[in-house]
Amino acid sequence: MLTMQDCIAFCGMDADEVEALAASEHLPTVVAAEWAARELGASGGRAHVIEILSERAGEARLRGDFETADDLDRIIARERAALTKDRS
Repeated sequence: MLTMQDCIAFCGMDADEVEALAASEHLPTVVAAEWAARELGASGGRAHVIEILSERAGEARLRGDFETADDLDRIIARERAALTKDRS
């Protein structure tokens, strides 16, 4: 049987990143981990994840939820660094 930690490790994101993604998308954590694994494994998927998280961060700022926006910005920064690394 897979544990939640197994699912998160498989997706390629840190646990805090998956939790923030799950919260921003209103998804169970395991579903967010599955989505991240699919997206990050696809061609152009990391850029798509960055785009979606950027939209969510902007929405959070507009409603005054700066903690969520900051959490998403941290994830975006990590994903951009990984995207840059992937391209080199």
